[in-house]
Amino acid sequence: MAGQALPRTAHERSEVEKGRWRQTGAVNVQSDDAAPSVLLIHGGLAEDIGAERFWVRPGIAAALEAIGWAVVAPDRNTTPSSWRAAAAEMAEFIEERSTVVAGSNGVSVALRMALDRPELVSRLVLLWPATAGDDVVDQAVPARASHLLAGDTVRGITDAQLRDVQVPVAVMASEPENRAHSHRTVERLVDSITGAIRINEEFPESPRPDFIGRLDAFVAVLAKHL
Repeated sequence: MAGQALPRTAHERSEVEKGRWRQTGAVNVQSDDAAPSVLLIHGGLAEDIGAERFWVRPGIAAALEAIGWAVVAPDRNTTPSSWRAAAAEMAEFIEERSTVVAGSNGVSVALRMALDRPELVSRLVLLWPATAGDDVVDQAVPARASHLLAGDTVRGITDAQLRDVQVPVAVMASEPENRAHSHRTVERLVDSITGAIRINEEFPESPRPDFIGRLDAFVAVLAKHL
């Protein structure tokens, strides 16, 4: 089903459900046994953001389908009871070892998946990892998510746990660098995870207006690391 965009509205979801998609709540999963699967985990921490804004609207999901990937792009709870609970929720949407691509605070979810459910993760591509331990950034997070702030390099994970990640990992930095997604975080992830590499190219986070016009170049880089 390469080349077909993810359904964007409730009506479109209902229509395609008759074909090769199945819908579970707000989650749409492409069913194509012939294509390798990629799980996309969007960012956000106590924010109103989902797969539509992070992966669909910027064109990333459709572009990955166009080059032959079966895309799984769930909406996740951005204020879960814990990062471990968030990872368990995402694990419900894949049934076999898959590439996992995560952005911003979704990086914490992806890393927890690699630690807690390693049989489901073949490799990780971590985009614009959210920085932990910055007081200015943390103060802007709503109080209802204060239980999710703890971590060393990234939220929800200690640096000692990062050393237990056993899958190939590639990490992309944000361009331009910003306090919430510092390049120091990328460097520390690469240093802490055995065999991890830093992607040479940098791009704005996908929900940002300055991502517009960068899709083709971004997907060409991303595809090299899937």
